[in-house]
Order: sequence, then structure tokens, then C-alpha cells
Amino acid sequence: MEYQKYFKYLCLFVLCAYLFYLLVTNDYIDTLESLKIPLITSFNIVNSSTKNFLKIDQENDSIFKLSSITNQFETRFYDYYPHLPIHIFTQNLSLISNTSKLILLENGLYGDPNWRINALNQSSTAKMTELYCPFLSNHCDITTDYNRFSEADAIVFHLRDDFDQNRAKKNRHPKQRFVSALWESPPHTPNLQAYDRFFNWTMTYRFDSHIITPYYSENAYIHKSSPFYQLMLNENSTRKLNWKIRKVDYRPSDEILQKKKLGTVAALISNCHVPSQRLPFIQELKRYIDVKVYGRCGELCSSNKDCREFIAENYYFLLSFENSFCLDYTTEKFFATLEYPIVPVVLGRTNYSYFIPSSGYVDTNQFSTMSSLARYLNQTRYNKEKYLSYFSWKKDYVWGLGHFFTPFCDLCLRLHLDSKPNIIDNIHKWWFDAEKFFATLEYPIVPVVFGQTNYSYFIPSSGYIDATQFSTMSSFARYLNETRYDKEKYLSYFSWKKDYVWGLGHFSTPFCDLCLRLHLDSKPNIIDNIHKWWFDGSCGKVHMPS
Repeated sequence: MEYQKYFKYLCLFVLCAYLFYLLVTNDYIDTLESLKIPLITSFNIVNSSTKNFLKIDQENDSIFKLSSITNQFETRFYDYYPHLPIHIFTQNLSLISNTSKLILLENGLYGDPNWRINALNQSSTAKMTELYCPFLSNHCDITTDYNRFSEADAIVFHLRDDFDQNRAKKNRHPKQRFVSALWESPPHTPNLQAYDRFFNWTMTYRFDSHIITPYYSENAYIHKSSPFYQLMLNENSTRKLNWKIRKVDYRPSDEILQKKKLGTVAALISNCHVPSQRLPFIQELKRYIDVKVYGRCGELCSSNKDCREFIAENYYFLLSFENSFCLDYTTEKFFATLEYPIVPVVLGRTNYSYFIPSSGYVDTNQFSTMSSLARYLNQTRYNKEKYLSYFSWKKDYVWGLGHFFTPFCDLCLRLHLDSKPNIIDNIHKWWFDAEKFFATLEYPIVPVVFGQTNYSYFIPSSGYIDATQFSTMSSFARYLNETRYDKEKYLSYFSWKKDYVWGLGHFSTPFCDLCLRLHLDSKPNIIDNIHKWWFDGSCGKVHMPS
């Protein structure tokens, strides 16, 4: 029939037009990747069901030989310390496409348009080498040239610096990733309510960020048995980079210990008035043990050397106290200390055992009184073997393979490996409410509650610890300490999660309830006194352990 012939011509025309569109726009890559058929690529693809790890092809000096493969990006925690979801440690580099992704730094970093990257105006090889991922030189580039906005795959916005949000909205295209970057804690962060449904990814120190940017990066330590270290050795050799890889003394000598004559404990603090109230803590600790404060909040260090190095030479313990007690917030006060022959004493709201073994630091939260903390520090100072045990974990680690902005390498990788659409509905709530009860439940940590709410309406009482159930602070602290070291007891707090899943809700899902009630409830109702209903008795004093 005549109409069948014309229909075939029409179909052929549409197919040719579509193929032409794909070739012109480069969308053919996404289309091919979406097809579940084997394709001949430059990679040696093997069984996709196995766990991925990278191998280096020593014969061809290529890092992109597949040991195994996964079909999509997955968040994984590193097997070695630090146990963090750092992509260059955990993702399969063999999955990277042959295209290059462009990262645009939209605004400055505390006024610095170059974001402290010296090679920013040089080649992509120079930039990626400075960031300690030269193996990504042909796969990503970084620019501050706003004229390249339309070709950028990711636009990074530092939320402590101003930028034109309306201009960004006007110029963005659907495939771009808008990335919010923050290194400060919530108390030092501006209101973020204007950015609802603006960002696709987060780039912060928080473990649940899309790109984790810990202060670890600038003071990175790498396990010598890790695949990443083998990769870096290969890069250093083949590219003749002359990286200065450093080993540290994992058993300080008697000579080093004998030089520690100025005191037992020191602190390095330059910001005196902070939410964590660390200086009042130190003043109380001084009642039981000698503590010397250096920096702008104390005495000046020796002028001819780094202050932290000076303290490490002359003291046994360094108080690595953060300025804010916020989820996962851990700065150079902890990480920069680890390379020196001194034991860090921590005070923060982080699980430090993600960073190094718990045998490598002293956690103030494990002591119920100042006197018991001081007594432990004093005893450890004079027990040589016990003191030296805090350094033993460093035996198999090296330093010198990191840059503060090495996380841009992670961003590069994720741009290649994660094509899943994402929009952050309420970044203000995500950032500022992270420490509240419900947001905690998805993570491997036990919530400790303090409020007038009956939390057993939400989860079983076996899933949280209620501070109001303890009559004294010491009994409360004792219970937390006992539970930490009783593995089965601690794990029991998570058992209720076995049959639950997350990810099927929205802050405004209650509007669905309103819709239902409009259909099902026709009973007349009037609220006589809404002020009395809301304010009378809704809040009150909560019993606090004495």
C-alpha cells in the first residue's frame, strides 16, 4: 500500500535525524552507556558482579586496566584509615569515559579567585598533578573563566562568598551539576534557605556529602598496602614527579622523649570566643594538670619554627579541640597533629575512630570527670610503653600525598561515574538540622536524646538512649562508656532497623495527609483558642542528670 511506503520513509527520516542529533551533541555517549549490551571500549571488561578495585598495568604504565567493574557509582567507605567515602580511594577508575569533564569555580574562596590552586591558569595536567591525581589529567579540567559556564559539567559555589544566583539559574542547563561547597561549621555558616532546589550535590566535610572534603586532605596519610598508594608510586615514577613522600616515627626515640621538658599538655588556639567553649574547659582542666595555651589565645611559640612542631617537641599531649561541636566537623587541629610525635586529645562530635584507630588518640568524652582525665594523662606520660603505643598505628602509613583541594579529584570522578539525577530540596535543613533525632537514624551511630518527647512513638526504646533516665551525670557517662566497649550491647541499638528502608519521604509529605482528610473527614470543627492549645503545656522543664 502507498501509505505504508511513506510511513517507512518517515521512520527512516526520523531515525536519521535522531542519529545526527546524537552525533552533534555528544549525547550518543550517554545513549550507549544506557544500553545493556557489551561494547568494545579501550578497557578490558570482566565480570561485573565482583567488588571493584583498581590494578595498575605495570607493563603498559596504565592505571586503567580493569580488575573488576561495577555498573554504577556506589558510595563506599575505604578499607584502610581513614574509613571515609573518598572516591579516588574507593571507585573503579577503569569506568571513566574518554571524555573530559569541566569544573567551573563560580566564585572565589574567601576572596581568592584561584582557590589557592597555584596551577589554576596552567594545563589540566599541571592542575591535577598539584591536586595529587595526575591520572585524571585527561579526564577533567578546572577553570574560573565564567565565559565557559555553558560548557561546564559542574559549577562549584563556595557559600561563604557572594555569587549571582539569578544569573546562574538563567544560564544553567539540565545536565550540569551545581555543587555547594562549605568548610565551616553550621554556627559559622550563613542562612541557606534561598537555595532550595538549587544545588545537585554537596561538597563538605560531612560524611554524607556527595563529595567529602575533609581537612584530612591537606595532611593525608596513606597505607602502604593500599592500591591507591601503589598507583601513586607508579605515577611518581613514570611521570618523574619527585613527590616528597614522608614516613614518620611510629616509635619516638628516647632522645625525642627526653626533650619533652616544658610540660605535659599544650593547646594551640587562635580563636578565643567560640561555641564549643574550649577555653573554659581548659581552665577547668588546669586545676588538675599543667596545661599551656599557645597562639593568639595564649603565649607565642618559638619564632624560628612551626608552632605545632615546637609543641610536639616539648609536650606529651596536644589538645585538638574544635571551635564547634558539629556532626563530623574535624579540622587541622586533629589531622595536622598526627604527623608529629605527640598524642592528640580530642573534644568534638566526631567518631574519630573513622580517621585513625582509637588507640591513637585520647577522647575526653570517655572520662566522667576532669580529675579522671588529668589522672589518665599523667599516668600515660610516665608509662613509656603505654605512651608509645599511641604511635604504633603509623607504622604502615606515609604522608605527603595530598592537597587541601584533592577532593576536586573526587568531584571529577563522580562526574564521570554518577549520572543519576539529583536535586537537594532543602539544603538549609540538611545542613543545620543534621544533628537532630530523625536525621541521625540512617547512620551507624546511637542517638542520645534529651527532651520532653516520648521517643518510643518513633522507634523502639531499645534504639536510643534517653538522658533523662539517669539520675546523675556520672551514671550517664558510665553507661555510655560501658555500652561503647560492650560490642553486643552497642549493636543491639541497631537491630530494629532490620526491616526498615529509607528514602520514601519529603518534608512536605504531610500535605498528602491533608488531602486524605479533606476527602474522609466532613465533621464540622472550630478551634476555640489556638494560642492556648499551642503554648500551654507544650514545652516545659526537662529533668537533667545532676
